[in-house]
Amino acid sequence: MKEVATVLACTLILAACGLSSGPTPNEAKPTAAKPSQEAAAKVVDISIKDGDVTPRGKRVEVKVGQPVTLRVTSDGEDEIHVHSDPENEYGISPGPARDFTFRIDTPGQVAVESHHLEVTIVQLVVRP
Repeated sequence: MKEVATVLACTLILAACGLSSGPTPNEAKPTAAKPSQEAAAKVVDISIKDGDVTPRGKRVEVKVGQPVTLRVTSDGEDEIHVHSDPENEYGISPGPARDFTFRIDTPGQVAVESHHLEVTIVQLVVRP
């Protein structure tokens, strides 16, 4: 029995020695992973304080399909409307900054507005 165990152990060791961590000369080498083609999110910082909003009417360029994050800090209740297709609406409440992320799939201009203050916060210029 001892000889069988020894032979089995030697067989396993020899088999493991035959394993390679890399390709042999005749094997295809793995290709490097392609970097992500997706653009980084465009972050728009929005502050609503004492009944005033910043920015106001600013033009922001983004690419079709690029994530857009509205980072909103507010001292009161409000709603932000993104007049895209489909439209996006975000309820705003007092407190620390909150992020709202979306994408726009059609080139053109998209208004982002404060519903309660009735002002355009930013105009997103969406390019192909």
